[in-house]
Amino acid sequence: MAGLFRIWIFTVLHLGLIKPSQASLRPRMSFSQGSSERLLGIYHSSTVKNTSTLLLSTDADTLFVGAQDALLSLDVSQPDSITLKDKDCGNFISILQFFNSTHLYACGTNAYKPQALIIPASSLSASRDTKDAKYCCPSSSTQRSTATIVDEELYTATKVGYFGSKVISRCHSSGTRKNLELQNVPKLLQEPEFISSTHVTSEGKILLFFTEVGDLTGDLFLNSFIVSRVAQVCTEDNGGSLTLQKRWTSFAKSQLVCQQGEELQFNKLQDIVKLSPTDEESPDNTLFYGVFTTQWAASSGPSAVCAFSLTDIKAAFSGDYKTFDLNGNHWRRQPNVDGKLGKCGLFNDNDRVLNIVKKSFLTEKVVRPVGKKLIFSSTEERYGRLAVQRTQAANGHSYTVLYLLTESGFLHKVVLLAKGPHIIEEIQIFKQPQTVKNILLSTSKGVLFIGCSEGVFRVPLSNCSAYPNCAECVLARDPFCGWDSETRTCATVSRMGSNLRQDVEGGNANEQCTEFKNTAAPGEHVFCVTLSRIAQLNEIVVLPCQSRSRLAEVTWRFSNNSIVPQFPYMQWADGSLVFTVTPETLSTYRCMSEELGFKQTIAAFAVTLPVIPRSFSPPSHQQPDVTLESDEGIPGHYTTPEIDESEPTKGEKTPDRTSEKKARAKHQSTMNMNTAGKDTVCIAQKSYYNEMVAFCLFFVICLFVFLAFVILWRRSIRCNKTTPQKQPKHTESDNIWQTELEEQKS
Repeated sequence: MAGLFRIWIFTVLHLGLIKPSQASLRPRMSFSQGSSERLLGIYHSSTVKNTSTLLLSTDADTLFVGAQDALLSLDVSQPDSITLKDKDCGNFISILQFFNSTHLYACGTNAYKPQALIIPASSLSASRDTKDAKYCCPSSSTQRSTATIVDEELYTATKVGYFGSKVISRCHSSGTRKNLELQNVPKLLQEPEFISSTHVTSEGKILLFFTEVGDLTGDLFLNSFIVSRVAQVCTEDNGGSLTLQKRWTSFAKSQLVCQQGEELQFNKLQDIVKLSPTDEESPDNTLFYGVFTTQWAASSGPSAVCAFSLTDIKAAFSGDYKTFDLNGNHWRRQPNVDGKLGKCGLFNDNDRVLNIVKKSFLTEKVVRPVGKKLIFSSTEERYGRLAVQRTQAANGHSYTVLYLLTESGFLHKVVLLAKGPHIIEEIQIFKQPQTVKNILLSTSKGVLFIGCSEGVFRVPLSNCSAYPNCAECVLARDPFCGWDSETRTCATVSRMGSNLRQDVEGGNANEQCTEFKNTAAPGEHVFCVTLSRIAQLNEIVVLPCQSRSRLAEVTWRFSNNSIVPQFPYMQWADGSLVFTVTPETLSTYRCMSEELGFKQTIAAFAVTLPVIPRSFSPPSHQQPDVTLESDEGIPGHYTTPEIDESEPTKGEKTPDRTSEKKARAKHQSTMNMNTAGKDTVCIAQKSYYNEMVAFCLFFVICLFVFLAFVILWRRSIRCNKTTPQKQPKHTESDNIWQTELEEQKS
C-alpha cells in the first residue's frame, strides 16, 4: 500500500497527470490600490502592530481590535471614516470574544503566562476582572488558535504550555460544572493546527476545524500527510464519574475531504466559515465553506473552495467508528451498534461504554463536499482567508457570494451561478504580501474588515457607481448592482428593489439595456470618438486599446468592418495594435470588444500623414481659393475630429478612406496660414528619395576606389621589402685583396 501511494504522489508531483477540475478563472475587473473607483478605508497607527483578532458589536457601529500590546475600540459607524474610541494597553491579544451582552473577554500571552481580562465593552479603561488563563489561552503569539464562548463558558482549542498539551478545553465553567480537557491517549491528536470553531445551537455542540498529521501506516513518508478534520464536543458534557474524569466524553473527529472524482485532493484546510440557512429552512441546511490548498504545492500553488453540509457532518458522527489497536499498530472497525458513539450525554453512562468511547474517537465515514465536487478552484492564486454571505438579486433570486483573500494581497469577489462561479472583481488591498489572521464580514454595513500588520482595512462589498453605463452594469453580473433606467445610473439593488435591470446568470446587455434595441447596427455600439493619429512613413505606431473587462475578446477592424490581418500588424496582450506606417496601412482602425454577445467599439483611430505647408509669393494669375494647414493646427499625435458611426460596407476589400478625407477637409476649412485677401497654394511634401539613392551610390563607388588604392599601395611596399639586392661582380675579389693587405701590414 505504501509503495502504491508513493508512486501516486510521484505521478502527481513530477509528471503532472492529475489536474484541478476547473481551469483558473479570471476576474472581470481589477482595481489597484488607491483606485478612485474602489476606495478603501484604513485605520493605521504607528503604535498598533500585528492585528490578530477582530470583533464587531451587535449594532455594527463599533469594531474591537486585538493586536500586539494593544486593545482598540474603533468607531465604524460612518461609511467614510474609522476613528479611535478607546484604547487599552496590554500584552499580545490572542482571543477576543463577547463574554456576555455587556462585557468583553480578552486573553493575552503575557510572556508565556496567559492572562484573561473581562472588560466592559462601553469603556476599555474601566475596571476589569482578571482571570488566570494558563490552560485556556495560547502561550505564544505564533500559535494559531480558536475560541467560542457559550453562556459565559470558554471553549478553546489551542496548544498551551511548553509541551503543547491540553489542546481542547472548557474554561471558566459556571456553577457545579467542571472544566474539561482532552484525555491523553495515542493517536488522539497529532500535531494539530486549529483553524476555526462554531457553536451549533440546534445540536448543542461545538464544532472545531483543524488539520493534523495523518496516520495511514507506519511509513515515515506517509506520516507527513496532512489531513483536515472536523471535531465535536457537547456543551452539556461534564466528564465521567470514574472513567474520563474531567475529560471529554463527547469528543469525536472525522476527516474533511475536498476532492472531485479521482483528482488531486486539496488536503490542507486554510480557513472555514459558517453560512446559516434562512429562517424558513431547517438548521440541517447549514453550510460550511472552506478554503483548501495542497501541501505539495509551491507558494503560488492551487487552491479550492469546498462546501460541507451539517447533515453530512451529523451522518459521519452518528455512523461507525474506528479503534486503534496498540498491539497490531493499526485501526480496526468499531460498529456503532447502540448508536451511543457520537451522542451527547454519555458522561452519565457506565464505565464499559466510556471505555469504548475512550478508544473510539475517529469516524469511519469521511465528510465529502456538497455534490461531491469543488465549488471553486484556481491553479494560479493561493487563497488564505474567506468570508461568505447570501444576497438577493433584483428578481428575488438568492445568490451566494464569496470573498477570497489571496496571499499576494488581492480580494476576489466571487458569485456562485448555476453555470459555475464568476469572479466579479479583484481589489488590491496591500502591495506587499502580509500575514492576515482575521477577516470579518458585516452584512448590515455592507463592508468587509481585514486585519493585517499595516492596520485595519474596510472594503465596501460593492461600488455600483464604477459601472458608467447600462452595458457595463449588466455585464458585471453583480447581484448587488442593477441599472436604473430613470436616473440612468447603476444603483444598489437593496435601495431600488426589483425595478432595476439586471441579469446575474446571463449578463445579456442587449436584452436588458433598452437604449440599444433600436440602434442602426444591432449588436454593435460606439462609446468613443475617432482620434487622429498623425505619423511619418516607416514610423512604428502603437494604437492603445484597453478594455475595462478582462473577459471581453478584443479585435481590431477597419472602417469597413473587415478584420485587421495578422501581417503586417501585431496585436499585443493588452489589446494594443502595432504596425509600421506605409501607404497601405494609412486607414481608420476600430478596436472592438465582445462579451456575452454584446459588441462595442471602445477605441477608434484615423492614421494619416502630416501635411507640411510652404508659402510662395502671390502669382500674377488668379489661383483658386485654397486654404493651407498651418503647423499650429497639427497636433503632436492625436486630434479628435468626430465620432465614427459609419455602417459596415459589404464587398469592400480595401480600407475606407472616408473618415480620413473628412478629417483633412475639416482642418483645411478651419485653418488659414495667410492674412485675409491673399491667395495661398497647398504644396505637397517633396520627396528626396532619388537624391538619397544617387548620393549613396556615389559614396559606395568612392569607397571602393579608395579601398582599391590602399590595397595596391600596400602590396607595392610589401614587394620592395622582400626583393634581394644584387652585388657587383668584383665585390668579392676586392674583399679578398683588402684582407691580404691588412695581414701584411700587421
